[in-house]
Amino acid sequence: MARQIPNLPLSENEGNSGPIDSTTFSASEQYVNVKSGSGHDYRAPGANDRRGPCPGLNAAANHAFLPRNGLPTIQQTVDGLAAAYGFGQEFAAALAVVAVTLTGDPVGQKWSIGGPFTPVLGGLTSTPGGISYSHNTYESDASIVRQDAYLNNGDAVSVILSRFQSLLSKAVDNEFTIDILRQHNKQWHDYSVSNNPYFFQAPFAGLVPPIAHHFVINLMSNHSAARPNGFLTKEVLKSFFAISGPDNALVWNPGQERIPDNWYRRPSSNPYDAARAGADVAILATRFPSVVRFGGNTGTVNSFTGVNVGDVTGGVYNAQTLLQGNNALCFAFQAAKQAVPSALEGLLGSVVSGILTLVNNNIDPVLGALNCPALTTFNQSAFNQYPGAGYKPAPP
Repeated sequence: MARQIPNLPLSENEGNSGPIDSTTFSASEQYVNVKSGSGHDYRAPGANDRRGPCPGLNAAANHAFLPRNGLPTIQQTVDGLAAAYGFGQEFAAALAVVAVTLTGDPVGQKWSIGGPFTPVLGGLTSTPGGISYSHNTYESDASIVRQDAYLNNGDAVSVILSRFQSLLSKAVDNEFTIDILRQHNKQWHDYSVSNNPYFFQAPFAGLVPPIAHHFVINLMSNHSAARPNGFLTKEVLKSFFAISGPDNALVWNPGQERIPDNWYRRPSSNPYDAARAGADVAILATRFPSVVRFGGNTGTVNSFTGVNVGDVTGGVYNAQTLLQGNNALCFAFQAAKQAVPSALEGLLGSVVSGILTLVNNNIDPVLGALNCPALTTFNQSAFNQYPGAGYKPAPP
């Protein structure tokens, strides 16, 4: 069993730096300079630049913290997200290697923050769909501001302004807290269960929306000497989500996500890493346990059935222990790792061996940091009972 997180704070009492407060502020270290001439000035994406469902990634690419074409390598992901947001480097590497192997080009070791691109080996491998077309692999139902793919003709990328308005309306004194984002997560999770007969939460992708809700607070909050723990206003949220206009007449500007001027990221001394994300998920599981589940509806609305986690994992986890400590995040990364070999079918053995080494080198440090139990059994067929598990919209 993964280690327990001691003294989990009550969700409503947490600061905007998550389970570990940011107690120091350095203007020189935390200032994100996006002014003209900085090398990180805003530029709208060109016709061939990829942008997708993650506002933080889109903003990072629009400011050249990630390649402006939206096709980063693992190292570019690690370096860029640390510089832009104070993101933990091992956590970024693990997320990037999952994107590379399951949605990108594992031979060229690149992935797309948006749609398809041509892999290094051309026709010898399938065209990578990018995270925009990674339903149940990387992208998932119950998004922050996007509709479930099944309910929106396969489109899980477009912002639904009414959903953004729902989040905006939850602000208190023009600001957002981590508990507000958790309540928003619960609201739209329940909406998906009640409206989407194909609603499905896969072991890795199903945990992405809950963690993404935490990303909003942990990575988009501004920081100052007076408020080193961070604060997130409506104006900053709109900038990151490419939303303009007054609250009663919102406009989505696709692909134009921006890091605001005069914005200070979280300190490098308190990076948002896997341990902090694991603690956030554990707190969410305590506050709203129904959100941290794996399984789905069985073809009708309100029919959510959780998978037997013990059967899937050979007894390493069960329905109760999965919600304890870091276990949910451990299970997510272990499931992603188990999915890699089948994603590499058709490649030469020597190529596969090198890619598996790449995966181990980037995911194992996170599993170690989370003190995850060993998982040697993973029964993928247990998910065949869910019709949503096989629903994967293809690029037009």
